[in-house]
Amino acid sequence: MRTTSYTMDGFCLLYLLLILLMRSGDVETNPGPDTAESTVSEKEFLKLAQAIPPSYYEAVGISLEIPLAQLQAILIQKSNNYTNAFLSVFMNWKVKQQPPHSNRRQLLADALREIDLGGLSDRLLRGPSRLLDSQTKPSLAESQTKPLSSELVERCANDFKFKYRSTLCKIRADPLNPASTVQFDDLYTNLVLLEEHGTKKRVLDYNDMLDLKVNGEFPKRIMVLGEAGAGKTTFCAKIAWDWIGARHFSHFVWVLIVPLREFKQHTIGEIAKSYLAKNNPATVSQITEYIRSNPDKVFIAFDGLDEIKGKIMKTKSCRTQPSDQMQLQPSQPSVTSSVACGSSSEPGDIGLVDILCSDQLASCPVLVTTRPWRAVEIRSDGDLMKLYTFIRVEGFNRENLSDYIHKYFPKNDNKDKANQLIQFTSENDVISENMAHYPIYVAMLCLMWKELDAQKLKEIKSLKSFSQIFKEMIAFLKEHYAQKMVKKVGSPSLLSYLKKIDELLGPIAKQALNGLLENTLIFDEEDFQKCPESKDTACRVGIMSQEDRITTSMDIHKRNSHVQLPVFFPHKLFQEYMAGVHLASLYESDRNEFNMLIEEVVLPRKEEFRYLLYFTVSQNKSIATHVLNSMLQGLDIDVGRESPILVGDPCWVQLPTDAGKELSFIVDVAFESRDPDVAALVKDRVSSKEIALTISDGMTAHTVAGYAFIGPHVVTLYIKRNCGPTTSLDVAEIICSMPSLKEVSLQSAFHHCFFETLARKGKESKVQTVKLDYLRCPTVASSYLLAEALCSMPNLTDLTLGWVLHEEFYSALKAKASSIQVCVS
Repeated sequence: MRTTSYTMDGFCLLYLLLILLMRSGDVETNPGPDTAESTVSEKEFLKLAQAIPPSYYEAVGISLEIPLAQLQAILIQKSNNYTNAFLSVFMNWKVKQQPPHSNRRQLLADALREIDLGGLSDRLLRGPSRLLDSQTKPSLAESQTKPLSSELVERCANDFKFKYRSTLCKIRADPLNPASTVQFDDLYTNLVLLEEHGTKKRVLDYNDMLDLKVNGEFPKRIMVLGEAGAGKTTFCAKIAWDWIGARHFSHFVWVLIVPLREFKQHTIGEIAKSYLAKNNPATVSQITEYIRSNPDKVFIAFDGLDEIKGKIMKTKSCRTQPSDQMQLQPSQPSVTSSVACGSSSEPGDIGLVDILCSDQLASCPVLVTTRPWRAVEIRSDGDLMKLYTFIRVEGFNRENLSDYIHKYFPKNDNKDKANQLIQFTSENDVISENMAHYPIYVAMLCLMWKELDAQKLKEIKSLKSFSQIFKEMIAFLKEHYAQKMVKKVGSPSLLSYLKKIDELLGPIAKQALNGLLENTLIFDEEDFQKCPESKDTACRVGIMSQEDRITTSMDIHKRNSHVQLPVFFPHKLFQEYMAGVHLASLYESDRNEFNMLIEEVVLPRKEEFRYLLYFTVSQNKSIATHVLNSMLQGLDIDVGRESPILVGDPCWVQLPTDAGKELSFIVDVAFESRDPDVAALVKDRVSSKEIALTISDGMTAHTVAGYAFIGPHVVTLYIKRNCGPTTSLDVAEIICSMPSLKEVSLQSAFHHCFFETLARKGKESKVQTVKLDYLRCPTVASSYLLAEALCSMPNLTDLTLGWVLHEEFYSALKAKASSIQVCVS
């Protein structure tokens, strides 16, 4: 009995001790099934699935350690329904093996907080009733974001500056080699800026940009227009560089430079957060709230509006309706407009479209860069246009061009090469006016000028078109790479290797076209899964580049998965050239696909795809003939027209469907073919129509060369712009060779070669009337040659002189011009 009594007493003591421990919280009351406090119900999972923005889909899944491939498979299985996909992700996570007796509510809350979904995390931790009660008002902590301290604001600014120093503010000496970067000041050269002032433009010095005023204050929306390669991205880098160095823009606390090609689906808070160091505790909501509360202290620059697919600007009628605004990259599932636009990822965040339309941050200064064609969307909206000040980036002028080239060839032994290149660019108007303005072309010319021998340089000097210089550049890159592998120049093995490179670049050209049509400029490695060798070869040759670092905000959430490093072309022009190569190849391999793309995609958006058309027609004569026939069919030259078609005159600028504007576009495309039969095709199509051609500052040397190349039925010619050597030759050829030309008016300055050509070929001219209103002859010899030319024109009967020329001109004219009726005004 004693033994039993002792045992019962022991159990009683143990029981009492257990009760005390349980009350003190040191022993689990139920180490078996989970409690409501530690589990998450299916209703709560559904509520979460409905509350989390679709843009967080991958981040949530990866944070819960679900493989990316499985996430994508779930989304496809759920037909891109994000609510159902989120619910499936949560259920997968729920049945996944968790640590014994783990608190799944806490684990899920921690995962949500880690990816900046702190509000949902707090509601989840406060229990099922809190998350499920949609009518419950948020607490003060949930509805208000704790403001950033002044120390954290400065820390963020320093992180932004570090980001710009290490990435944006570096210039490639070789535009195709990512490893050739130099310090910003070593190669940066000022760009020419023009401010649009009503219908006129005035030169704007970069140093005076912050002195711009609209009704007495700095404009809140600035649109910077520039053609491909004009230096728009470098312009943004210059703003960041000056802010870093406490020069211009230093009065702003933050400067945010946003490359839109990388951040199509994100919001301003997410983008700024992505620039911060990983240990910076500032949250997306805090950053957004700082920008919202201090709009005058933040300057935002969006680079590359033209690199965004679909309609971007919202109109009043569609601001509450789904649309295709600011599409995600094609490789990602499509979503509703609110997400695709880069709308709020969490309550209070600010979408990029809302900023562009000034629906948000209206008093924050915002700069946007774009190619001109994209600005039409804003210009056509009266309300939006009033919000924007327009500036054009014209690239280099002659002085800045010379400065850049000398910086590129800094050593004394390269001084002669620099001077030769400067001379070449000044003597070839098509180069100087259409390429030498643009840093991307100048960098390419410098690279070739540095590497090529005398014979090759001689060939380059004959280049006249965009397509020619790109063909030379691509050929140079391929040969440069091939010769590293096969040393013997001209050998069969080298030729075989070059052929292999061409074959490997085929899939790259196809991907370039697919991306261009979808406005995808940055690719993932998975886009080249079927042709990894092609991607590697393109990167080694220099036609493509691949980042060796993680660049965007969402990458920090992919640290447990395989990181997709972005693959891209060094400039959009390279993508357009390769796309043109593939599009041209479809003419033989898939004519139906070729016709569909030309007729239904490219020509309806021809301004957007101008360079794609250039590069496509340059591939061969048959393709050029086919494309030009399609373009000519759409040319409205008004069969019943009695007066001449006006080309280049200011009056046609106001007529969007004017035949003159359409004809000039066709002339540009035909010129890129460099084929005389294609030129004859265009000439024959418009031969029955009289054309009044005005060559003014608004017409490029490229277009002038195109008219000289084609020789259409021009009856009246007005020259109202100064002409360099190449354009001077082209104008002289037009005057002397066009049999339809009857009247010429010269109001400009010409190179000496104009007068030489006119004197040599004047006897072939059919011109009857010449007006010399403001003609300037550079030398006495030019004046004498001009008089000789006029006297040799067999049909010239009327001559009007409105400018005082050299005495030699009048002497020669008096001696030889007995049959010409001269009027001095």
